[in-house]
Parts: sequence; structure tokens; C-alpha cells
Amino acid sequence: MKNVSFIILVFLAVSFTACDKYLEVKPKGLVIPEKLADYEGLLNSRTMTMTFPINLLDFTDDVFNKIDAVNQSATANGYYWRPMISIDEKASPDIWGPLYRCIYDANVIINGVPEVPDGSEIEKNRVIAEAKVIRANNYLELLTVFAKVYNPATAGTDPGLPMVTSIDVTDKTPARSTVKATIDAIIDDVKTAADVLPANNVNRYRVTKYVAYGLLSRIYLYMGDFANAAVYTSKALEATHAILDYNAYANADLLPVYDLNPEVLWQRAAVSGSPIFMIYSEDLKTYFNSSDIRYSFITVTNNDGLGRSSLPGRYSFGIGFPEMYLTKAELLARDNQYNEAMAIVNMLRKKRIRTADYADQTAADGADALTKVLAERRRELAFSGLRWFDMKRLDREGKMPEVKRINKDNNQVEATLAPHSPNYTFEIPVRVQLFNPGMELNHK
Repeated sequence: MKNVSFIILVFLAVSFTACDKYLEVKPKGLVIPEKLADYEGLLNSRTMTMTFPINLLDFTDDVFNKIDAVNQSATANGYYWRPMISIDEKASPDIWGPLYRCIYDANVIINGVPEVPDGSEIEKNRVIAEAKVIRANNYLELLTVFAKVYNPATAGTDPGLPMVTSIDVTDKTPARSTVKATIDAIIDDVKTAADVLPANNVNRYRVTKYVAYGLLSRIYLYMGDFANAAVYTSKALEATHAILDYNAYANADLLPVYDLNPEVLWQRAAVSGSPIFMIYSEDLKTYFNSSDIRYSFITVTNNDGLGRSSLPGRYSFGIGFPEMYLTKAELLARDNQYNEAMAIVNMLRKKRIRTADYADQTAADGADALTKVLAERRRELAFSGLRWFDMKRLDREGKMPEVKRINKDNNQVEATLAPHSPNYTFEIPVRVQLFNPGMELNHK
């Protein structure tokens, strides 16, 4: 009997396979990639551009949800930090399913492009490189959910992810590699890709060398490798860009759509859903005041409280230049270059705070600057998809307070995420366990 565990790992209806017997006949209506343009077309598909799991917003201290505490949906399970996000054994699990589905398509490109009869080696290498960066980004997001945060002391033994490279659905599911092996593999892929990627591409959904640098900046920041994070943050900021001055816009509708926004380095859309109407937590609201144009432009009041409003175009959950600047400021603050760190924060704030109310911020030392940088990061990147990433890495350093889910109707605490809680790591989905009974689990 053919092994079906890999099929369940990827959770997809297979469109392509490496097995020759499936390539001999073209099923009617199915496009099997044969030329370089066919593989490049996959890079523009929904599967490979709409990759962000909206569930990552549910986990954070940015959001308040009025969902019933007895609800067993994936949204509720994530919001209350229950060990298992998706408990339905028959359905593709949230986060794991779509990200491994995208990884499969990336592997189709990586494995198939070298065999196409057309295209130069440079063109082929660039298409492969884009697929490697997208795959690496998926693995990073999976790590933040299904593995412990990177800790140099334990990363060599902490369970990471199954590193799937095959496109043969009859292959056995790989065992979970370690967190270190997972991180090392994605870093190697992105560095290799950066060497051959172009400086510009056809749109912001497609990958450039600066996107690769931005992703390396993010990976190294997650690891706490601040020296390497600084190197790649600076490289990413060499790309052509601009930071919008919100004072120049009468309302949010006049802002450029994300696809044309000069603040966006890499556009990533959500698999499904959006943050529109998600409610700001009481904690997040304390970071804003009436002078902050971000607050007035992108919030709306509804029956449940202060919610997120829409912005022109599809939300981006990729990499933006404000993130890169705030990462640079954080690294400077950690290096005790607090005046330089605050100069970056003030550059950004001047474009976000009403001119009549604006005043520069100052810091007494590196620690004070770091506090202010992280506060600005919280404001600027709210609902952008990075808060869970930040919560995981800051908890490693003891910089995350206890987070509570409070029922506003009766003021009862319904769930608590304590510092260093094991609930910062979600369990391998039940459906994956069902078909891979030997897979190592997080909660033993």
C-alpha cells in the first residue's frame, strides 16, 4: 500500500507529481508545467501569494475577541491559547495546511525548473530562488506556531519542522528536524537565493534580492542574532523606497494601495480573512493618543468596541520598510546607540503624528530607547502579522508580561498566557498526528 502520510502532511489535491507515469498523459483541463513560463506562473498563483495565516492575529495581545469561551473553533482555540488549534480530524488544519500546501508548490518549482528545455540558467535560477524564499518564509511562520522559540542553548534538540523537499506524494513524511536545523536550512536557502535574485521584479508580490535581505533580517532578529540582523536590515534598506507622511493625506482612502505603496518591500496577502473589524485590545489602545494619525485612519467603532478599519487595496502581511527601520532602531538601542535609535523613531513618528502636536522623543540610555522603540513597533506594526513573532522572541528575553483574556461582560479572566508558558507553542495538528503517529509532539 502506498504511504499516505505525506499526502496528509501537505493536505492538497495533487496537481503535479515528479513521477514520470503521471507526466505521460495530460488530464483534460489540467496545465502541467513544461516551460519556464509555466513554473513562473505558479509564483503568481493564489497559493503562493496569499500565504499569511490570519490565525496569527488571534494569538496576540493586540486583539480582543468576544468569542464564547466554550467555542471550539480554530479561532477560539488560538485566542485562548489552547494546545490544539484545529481539532477537526477530517479537515485540513489551519496554518499547517495552507503553508505546507504552498511549500509543495514551491518544491514543484525548485525540482521542476532545472529540467525545462527553455530559459537561460540565470532565468531558471531566479525562478528557483523566488520559490526558495517563499518556502523559507512559510517555514519561519510555521516555526513561530508549532515549535519553541529559538534558544541557542536548546535549538539543537528542540523539535522543529518536517522539512519537505519531495514532490512525490508517495514518499514518507520526514521526521521533525530540530529548530536549529530548520533555521539553518531556511537561512541557507535565502542566502543562496539572494545571490541570484534581481534588484527589481514585476510587482511587489514577487521576490527580489532586497526581499531576501529583509527576510534574513527577520530570521536573525527572531534568533536573537543581532549582529547578522543588523547586516541584512541595512542591505534591505538599500532598496528604493519611501515612508509616507500621513499628514499629507486628508483621509485613509487617499493612501496608495498596498500593491503600489512605496513602504511595501514584499506584499503577502492572507490565505483568507482580514483584520478588518478585529477589535483593539485594551492594552493596545494605551499605546495611542488622539494625535496619532494611524489611530484615526485605520480604526472604526462598532458594537464590540474599537476595531480595525480597511485601507485601500488588499492588506499586506509581508515585509515593509517601516518594519526594517524599526528593526534597525531596535538593534541600535540594544547596542546602546540610543540617540541614533531615537532618530529613526522620530523620523517615523514625524510622518505619523499630527504636525501641530508632534515633538521629538528622547531616551536616557539604551534600555530606555529599547522600550520606546518596542512601543513604536507595537503601534506601527499592529495587525500586520508580526506581533506573535515579537511576543515569542521577547518572551525568551523575559520582556513579555502576563497576557489575559478577560470577559468584558462579567470581568472574569477566561485564559492566561504566563511568561515562558508552554502555550507559546501549539501542538502538531490532530489530523497530522492521525496519519503520522510517530511524529514527535510538543506537549508530552
